Amino acid sequence: MLRTSKTDYFDIMLLHWQHDDRWVAETKRWQDGIDHFKDRKTIRANGASVHGLPALRQMPGNQWLQVAMIRMNHKGASMDGPSYADNDNPDKVSEVVEHVHQVKKDGMGVISMKLIGDGTFTQHTDRVAAMRFAFQNAGVDCVTVGFKNNQEIDEAIDNLNLALS
Repeated sequence: MLRTSKTDYFDIMLLHWQHDDRWVAETKRWQDGIDHFKDRKTIRANGASVHGLPALRQMPGNQWLQVAMIRMNHKGASMDGPSYADNDNPDKVSEVVEHVHQVKKDGMGVISMKLIGDGTFTQHTDRVAAMRFAFQNAGVDCVTVGFKNNQEIDEAIDNLNLALS
């Protein structure tokens, strides 16, 4: 991976798409591999992206994790529910926010994904509200947002500036 990426190290290595309550034990081999490369300083930090409340509930108190990538937005669109496939959960927003606060207390960095509901927030006001909610209410450290054009990039920068002001 280092050769393919033409780099000497990775800032963060995530275990992607952890989606059930067994992921911590089932990925032990991968965690050990990441730890090996952290010892060699070719990986700087490690984490996981979770999908579904059963997986998310394994993050607080997890001593291995340094970074938590969590689906987060103010409407619960494309956000965690009882399973990884259950993606429309406005009634679970408060639980997800509580888990974000817990992992922050544990010292983890939090990356928000699905910030604009996996592209379903077509109203500008929803995209502004989503960014503001993620940073001001949930307290995430950074976000991932997909773009289709330069105008969407400019808007996301403006929304980020509003959320952080």
